[in-house]
Amino acid sequence: PMHECPERGTIATMARFRWLRLTLATAVAAVTLTSSAVPRAHGAADCFRVPRDSVAAGDCWYTLHIHAVRIIDCCSGVRATDISARQVERWIEKANEVYQAARVRFEFDPAPRTGDWDVLNSTEINNLMAALPGDPVWEHGRAAANEVASHYPDKVLVLFRRGPGATPTGGGFSSDTYNFIVMPEFDATTVCGTMQNGFLFAHELGHYLGLDHTFREFATKAEATEALRRSKFSARVFDGDRLEDTAPDPYIKELQCSTDTTVTLAGVPFQLLRSNVMSYYVSDTKTITPQQAEVVRRTIVRRFAQAKGGVGPYVPDKRRSYQLVSFQNGRVLEAPSGDTGIVRLVDWVGGPTQAWKVVPLTAQDAGWFEVVSLATGRCLTVADGGASRGPVLIQADWSGSGDQKWRFVQEKPGAMRIESRRNRLVVTAPSASGMAAATPGLSTDRGGETQRWRILPAD
Repeated sequence: PMHECPERGTIATMARFRWLRLTLATAVAAVTLTSSAVPRAHGAADCFRVPRDSVAAGDCWYTLHIHAVRIIDCCSGVRATDISARQVERWIEKANEVYQAARVRFEFDPAPRTGDWDVLNSTEINNLMAALPGDPVWEHGRAAANEVASHYPDKVLVLFRRGPGATPTGGGFSSDTYNFIVMPEFDATTVCGTMQNGFLFAHELGHYLGLDHTFREFATKAEATEALRRSKFSARVFDGDRLEDTAPDPYIKELQCSTDTTVTLAGVPFQLLRSNVMSYYVSDTKTITPQQAEVVRRTIVRRFAQAKGGVGPYVPDKRRSYQLVSFQNGRVLEAPSGDTGIVRLVDWVGGPTQAWKVVPLTAQDAGWFEVVSLATGRCLTVADGGASRGPVLIQADWSGSGDQKWRFVQEKPGAMRIESRRNRLVVTAPSASGMAAATPGLSTDRGGETQRWRILPAD
């Protein structure tokens, strides 16, 4: 498990306020948010509310919230990232200029905790650099960042870190395979001397939304010329993203700060894509092409359609305790305090035997959870109930087996399945539940109400 600080800015503390954000969603709907330099077209439909095969879907806009987190070391509070909510807004305003071409708009509410602005103590995240698979610093930082992202499935998570060195790290990074964007302090990255890179966030957002660099990189014209000759003068040697409407783009570092719009290599002219946000060349304006816009919109659907629809993976707050309530009859799972070990389905009376902690697992088990009885400290476990009963639920000491690993998936708002990693069977309430205490089991998911549960706070 990642190390957490006991102070206010921990991952779990951030998650604790998600319920408040959801409760206030209706109340704040009329509030005018910042970073709206590019408003959505008047009367345009919200893509998340329009059937994808409808006529209106072609003209709708996607609106996504940016959730910004300022990172500080854990637990001393040193090496605080120097970033303000207003600076975040300025970067988002630039992103809105770029992604209006894809009919995508980003919003940001700078209100702490109840809005889109948080502070988090995490040395692992504060030390993040670019991807270094297998490196312990990278792997721990990525796991910590993914845990934070799991609490905001309907937002774009942006982590502002200082970096591992004594001085701030410049640059950022992301990918459509990450659940987060890493960014530096606002003034830590410069281009062409002292100019602050205003489009840096828009560029990293492009990677998060599926866009590759438009270019292949070279230090000098001589290097680029040699690469062209070795390729037998194939322009594809300069093609970074394989999209037809972004021309082959030789990024030559010595030309980055010039005003040239073309370069001639071995007698062949090439356009420099200065105005494309996924190019490294400097320009006062940036945009994307129609095919890049298509990639962005497809990636948004893949990333957010489930979360926006109230379905998909659900991540409980590990600092809270929960009741696991049958959607069918309102009864709750109980771990008796005796030594029988059998988990029962009973009427709710309150108390620790009916309360459970849900603890996230990490590394190869990311997305799965240990479910622990508040009364006994033992774990929800799959056991063999014999030929007549099939798998049953018991409580047992933690062993780390697949019998004790679970995940929660919302099928509709307020109703979810609880799935075992051992066999992908789901927790099922007995259909005849008039008895004082019934014994739940596991079965193949058929979508019935006996297999759907509510997870309600017990504390």
